[in-house]
Amino acid sequence: MLYTAVALWLAWHPIALPSDDALFFARALTRFSVLDFSPQFPGYPGFVALGRIIRLVSDDRLDALATTTLLIALALPPVAGLVAWRMTGNRWRALLAFLLTLACPLLPDLALSLLSDGSGILFLLVFLALLPKDRTGDAAFFPIFMAGVALACAGACRPSDAVMLAAAAIGTLIAMPCLVRPLLLGAIAVAIPVIAVMFALEGTLYIREGLRFFIGNATLWGNTPFADAAYAHGNWLSAIGALPAGPLLVGLAVLSALATLWRLRSSPPAAAAAFALLGHALWVAAFQNPDHLRHLAPIMILGGLLLSVIRLPRNGQMPLAAIALYAAAELYCLGRTVDLHAGRLPPLAQALAFLREEPHAAVATNNGVFTLRALLPRNHIYDMHYPADARLGLAMAKGPAYRLTTTHPLEAKITATFGGRFAGEETLWLARE
Repeated sequence: MLYTAVALWLAWHPIALPSDDALFFARALTRFSVLDFSPQFPGYPGFVALGRIIRLVSDDRLDALATTTLLIALALPPVAGLVAWRMTGNRWRALLAFLLTLACPLLPDLALSLLSDGSGILFLLVFLALLPKDRTGDAAFFPIFMAGVALACAGACRPSDAVMLAAAAIGTLIAMPCLVRPLLLGAIAVAIPVIAVMFALEGTLYIREGLRFFIGNATLWGNTPFADAAYAHGNWLSAIGALPAGPLLVGLAVLSALATLWRLRSSPPAAAAAFALLGHALWVAAFQNPDHLRHLAPIMILGGLLLSVIRLPRNGQMPLAAIALYAAAELYCLGRTVDLHAGRLPPLAQALAFLREEPHAAVATNNGVFTLRALLPRNHIYDMHYPADARLGLAMAKGPAYRLTTTHPLEAKITATFGGRFAGEETLWLARE
């Protein structure tokens, strides 16, 4: 009943574009071109393919995209429970993994962001479920081959999780080196056709776009530790600290991975999950934008899974205190961040509705620039990643001039506030210049 209630609550939310990346994915369901931002680099071909399958039963591409992300997010708790059951054979541990995943504070963001994050996690969990639970003895070829297929599907859906997926493969092979051949064959069976299709569609320009995107993300718009000081703001420590119970959730997740690795006889799926969690944590800290808390979702979901299956040295006991603390932190975070009213639009859609009433307004922002330009053709939208142009545009505006920002304005007059609905969805402020 709890699962059904969560599913109905998520499905009740109105469908609207929450970000530029969601707009790019929606375009890709009609025409795929990375060079034309349909979607953005690296293309996410597996996720786009899933969306196109759903679109076979839906005429509207936005509905198809929303249905895809919703179904993927709702699949995460039962698949996490399946992984725990496969690893331990204990139904109570499986139920615990199910509940901890269902209570993940970032699950609503995975379901309603219209982005690919959930698909990478889902196929990673399928990969873990297909691995042998015991490192001793022989493993059948076909399940391991399919595990490699699942891992490659995760990469096709979410190429930016490559470090996490590579770490999962490394952890698996350290625990059980004999799996290398079937695992590699399964991964190659998916990877080679996907790469061939990408190069057939985009050619060598795909590599150039990749370099442009990586450098731009690292030094300009990605808000990473390598970003130019003029563009950098915030960091992951402050972002996690600002999330209610965030330090506790991330800290316990990382500790669960370290405890798993400390036990030298970890099973292949446990070692894979621990390596994946730690590898992803390092990748996020170095190259992901702290404004996007959804990047923490793999850490929280894998952390809950590992806490569910880990055994203490004495009598195979569960770390009950850590599990209770983790569950309490999840519930506290949900209580502080989730708006239970399911009728609200995402902040960007709220801003769009407001600005439609002022068709000659000029707006400077670095949030949803492409979406605003596409859906507000009568407004002048300026990209704040180019501050000189934005300032000039606002100064020359014949109508109202605004800034749309996720940073609470200190001086400018706040005209409207568009609140986020859950953890990971930032509030937007519209300030009059």
